[in-house]
Amino acid sequence: MAKKKFVWEVYLRPNTLTKDNDRDCIADVHAHTGTQRNEDIADIITKERSEFRKETILSILSLRDKAVKDLIQAGSSFMDGLVQISPRVSGVWATENAAYDEKIHKRTVDLIPTVDLRTALDAISVKVMGAKDSSARITAITDTATGLNDGTLTIGDDIIIEGDKLKVNEKDAAQGVFFKAADGTEHKTTRRLSVNKPGQIIARVPQALPEGKTTVIVRTKYSGSGAPLKELRELVFKLPCTAKS
Repeated sequence: MAKKKFVWEVYLRPNTLTKDNDRDCIADVHAHTGTQRNEDIADIITKERSEFRKETILSILSLRDKAVKDLIQAGSSFMDGLVQISPRVSGVWATENAAYDEKIHKRTVDLIPTVDLRTALDAISVKVMGAKDSSARITAITDTATGLNDGTLTIGDDIIIEGDKLKVNEKDAAQGVFFKAADGTEHKTTRRLSVNKPGQIIARVPQALPEGKTTVIVRTKYSGSGAPLKELRELVFKLPCTAKS
């Protein structure tokens, strides 16, 4: 029987941690299924060995999890066929006599792959699928004056912008909510945003915005992680909008 070949498909996204390079990327492995758990392991085993009942396997796996947890809590290292788990306390002590400080120290574990797992990893090929699709987007806009979400924008009133990774840094003049009129001119919301969250922004439609077709744009460097994006991200609402007095 031919040996099964494994391929990890990866998508690339900007690396926000390197400050001196605005082009480098890091990879995210594409998961074709959700996170697998003991129930999934039990299903796999019962398919291969029908003489074992799923409930029995789940019970054994649960007992194993507890036994391993107890060993780690006791300060012992544990190794199975895939990884070695070792307890570790991270952080820096000012002196040899300094006490443990919850604010700067942390109880954690190190996971080290065994030789068998490292050998299996070496046999996996990697296929780069290109740039990762950004989840940042505007999904809906509601006009608070009318309650409509059909693209109506009441000049001088607020709109509710919903989506993902919308939050802006209002101290950065390049970021914010912009309204592009039919003639190409842009009008930025200058009033402080009533709500400024990753999933929702409430912004005032500028009085200077002329009536007519309008494109709503959010420009932000919000990444969803601790570090902001290096370059401005522009989120354009896909549906046509119309500004009215």
